[in-house]
This record gives sequence, structure tokens and C-alpha cells, in this order.
Amino acid sequence: MSTEANIQAGQPDPELRLEISYVDDPQVTKDQVAEEYTNHVVPASARLDKKSVLASWSSIASAMAFVYYGALAATLVGVTQALIGVAVTCIIYAAIAGFGGAKAIRTGLNSTLMSREIFGVKGAAICPLIIAIGCAFYAVFESSVLAAALQTFFGFGDIKLWYLVVTACMVPLMLGGMQTWMGKLNGLSLPIYFFGLVAAVIVAGIRFGWNGEWDLFDAAPSTTSIPGWLTVVVLYMGVWLVFPEIQDCARMAKSEDTRFHVNVSFGIVFWSVAYFFNAVVGMVIVALAFGQPGVAPTELGAVQGVIASLGVVGLIVIIVSQVRINTANYYFISISAERFVAHFTTKNLTRRNWVLLSTVVVMIVMFTDIFSYLTTALAWMGVLVSAWVGMQLVNWTINRGKAIEFRPNRIKSVAPGFYLWLAATVIGIVLVEMPDQFPTLSALAPLVTFAIAVVGYTIMLLAKATALRPIVTDPIRDEVADLWDVRVRCASCNLSYIAVEMDTTRDGQAALCLNCQTLKTVTTQ
Repeated sequence: MSTEANIQAGQPDPELRLEISYVDDPQVTKDQVAEEYTNHVVPASARLDKKSVLASWSSIASAMAFVYYGALAATLVGVTQALIGVAVTCIIYAAIAGFGGAKAIRTGLNSTLMSREIFGVKGAAICPLIIAIGCAFYAVFESSVLAAALQTFFGFGDIKLWYLVVTACMVPLMLGGMQTWMGKLNGLSLPIYFFGLVAAVIVAGIRFGWNGEWDLFDAAPSTTSIPGWLTVVVLYMGVWLVFPEIQDCARMAKSEDTRFHVNVSFGIVFWSVAYFFNAVVGMVIVALAFGQPGVAPTELGAVQGVIASLGVVGLIVIIVSQVRINTANYYFISISAERFVAHFTTKNLTRRNWVLLSTVVVMIVMFTDIFSYLTTALAWMGVLVSAWVGMQLVNWTINRGKAIEFRPNRIKSVAPGFYLWLAATVIGIVLVEMPDQFPTLSALAPLVTFAIAVVGYTIMLLAKATALRPIVTDPIRDEVADLWDVRVRCASCNLSYIAVEMDTTRDGQAALCLNCQTLKTVTTQ
């Protein structure tokens, strides 16, 4: 009987010899400071303290898109229903984010690796692709907002010139990762953003009066029977991209800090600031500063309101907010692009080179006038991610207590779950694009997509239609007592990684790290 047949039959291979150690490989430590364990499990020794993780993740809270969302929501359904909807949204986000964040902290896995047993090894490549595209879209939006703000403030130059200025100046600040100075940069700048917005509201009231033009938010008659607050919840589903981003961030956190991160970093405290605080600022600043140049419940209106209130100080607040959010955007673009490419070729760029390339892409897309298709893009993004998140929640719930399988030799290339995701997504996009034919279903497209994915994947798991291959032995995990403390040398790259990510070659004669396992699936096709 061959060695591979031995593995399939459940018999250990006597020829396997592991070279183990109990300290980090110096070369791995050096490489991963820049690469951020993009294609590996994050070991306990590389985890960051809670302040660093919170500071890095807090950059998301300063997206001017969330300030705009507040004004937009109030325009759609009125202030009261908007506030109720945002409050409900914060609760939903805290529940889902806490669940996924705790899972990532415990396993050290990124969103792609956690999705392999849902979509398959190659099927899971859709996950980093969605994140890269989504974050590139937000980087384009935020950079365009800053460029428009600079052009308005200084009053000269074509907008395309300001696009070039913004992207060129952003690059040096985007190269840092969570293990270098991303957390420090965002930790220091958070008070400027938060208190800057508070000051903008106060000064707007003093300068322009506290009565405000609240008639701006008189909701137009609805064409559907959907409650206003639910409309807002569905609106914010367009930002569900943050859930896989949370997993990519939380994997860097220490296990002893799980409770803090579930309650604060990814919990109700964070969402109260990111969504509720920003939404209220968006409503109030637009109402109070309405009548000043450019101030309206539009993509740029809230930004112009901050500048109209505080002048050059307001411009500094906007610049700080855009630097903060784009450190996150470019970070997630770079690690996601690197992961995606690794599924299909052995040739790849470093994370920092992906930052440089993505900057060029963002600059090019900025010339397409993103504000002309913003609403459609958000709706599509909500559909793309809602099916993925729904399937993750089902998988974690039904398989609660079981280890997540992510090693390529033990997972099918493309799993049944991938085709379910594809079908649910297509249905959702069709509904988005047919508002006249299906007004209610179109308005609820992300929610419909989520429901289809949840029900469909529940049936799949109960029917045992999974991504797992029928391999019953696990020589490395059987031999190594402490999978998180022991390092095993990879026979391919000759570097040592924690045992929990290691697996044997299919002939069972050598140990491979996770990245080399993935590369093997490319070279053996």
C-alpha cells in the first residue's frame, strides 16, 4: 500500500520525520513584520496588545461615508426613523462582529482561511477579491471627498489635479501595517477626528443658529410598505464588508483580550461611535450649516459643513479623517490582493508593493466620477457580502465547538457552498437592478440574499454537502502535543511555522507550511 493510500486509510506514515523547535524562526519574524502573516496563521508570539488592535481598527470609525450615511438616512425616512434604524444597526453589528472577532482571535485565521471550509480552497479566493474591490471602492470615495474638499477650500485647480495630489501624498502613510506604526498613527489622530467633529457641530450652531433647516429631512412618501427603520438597516448592510475586515484585524489580537475586543473594539462601544455618533453629526452639521456653499445632504455636503464651520481647522479634521480611514483601506486591499493572487500563481508581490499598485488603481478609478454610481455600488456590495456573512454564521453555529479546517489537502478545490453563494448573489443583484418590477424585494435585496444563503447553507450542512475531503489521519497533529507552542520546519521553504497550520504532502513524507500547501495546489494543477 502506498503512503498516500495509508493516509486515506487512516494509517500513519512511519517515514515522516518532523524538525521541531520551540521559538520563533528569526527569518519568519523578520518577513512577517511586513507581510502581516497574510497567508499564515498568526502565532501567539506575534499577537498585539489591545490598545494597538483597537487603535488600528479605530481608523474605520473615521470614514466620512458614515457621516454622509446619517444625512442620507434622515433624508430617506426622517430623523426619528433614521435614528432608530442606526441604533438597531449598531446592535446587529455588535452581535455579528463580536461572534466573528472572537472566532478570529481564537484561531488566528483571516477571513479567507475561515471561509475555505465553506467555499473550498479555490472557491475561497472570492473572499479576498471582494474585500480588495470593496476597500478600493471606499478608498476612491474617501480620497475623492478629500480632493473635492481641498479644491473647494483653496478655490483653484482642476479636480483631477487634486486627485493626483491626494493619492501622491497618501502613499507614504499607507505602507505601515498593524505590527509597525498603523496603530500608533491612528491612536494619536483619533482625538483630532472625534473632537474635531464635536467642535464643528458646536461652532455651526453658534455661527449659523441652532434652529437649522430640519425640513431637509422630511421623508418623501414611500413606494413600499417597508418600515423606515428597516430601510436604514438595509442601507447599512451595504457596509457589511467590515465583518470580514474585522476577522482580518482580530486575528492579530491576544486571546486574553477577547472579552475587551468583543465588547469594545468590535462591540457596541465601537459601533456607537462609528455609526451612531457619525450619523448624528451628519444630520446636525448639514441642518445647521445648510445655506453655506456646498452644504446639502449629499456625498460632499457634510464635509463642506465641517469646513464651513471651522475653516482651516475643519479642513485639517477632514484630512486627518481621510488619512485614518485610508490606512485601513489600503491595508485590507494589500493583504487581500496578495491572498487572492496566491490562490492561482506562485508569482506574487509583497504587501507593500500591492499598496503601491493599488494606489495607482485608486487614482485611475477616481477619474470615473464615483459619486455618479455610488448608490448602485453600495447596493451591489451589500448583496455580495451578505450571502458570505450569512453562510459564515450558519457554519460557525452548526459546527460550534469544532475546529475550522483550512489546510488545502483536506478541502475540495471548489465546494458546494461556493455555488450557493453565487446563486444567492445573482438573485440579489437581479433584484437590485429591477426596482420597478419588484419594488419591495429590490429595496430589501441584501436581506433577501442573506436569507437565501442562510436557509440554503443550513440545508447543505444538514445534508453533509461540505468542502471537506475524506482524509481521516492527521500525522502532524497526532504527533505534536502543543500545536500553538511547537514550530515545525517546512520542507519546501525551509522556514518554521506553528504546528497548527502544518500538514503533510499528499504522499505523507514531508511537512509543509500553510503558504507552501496553497502553492502546491497551484503547481500540481
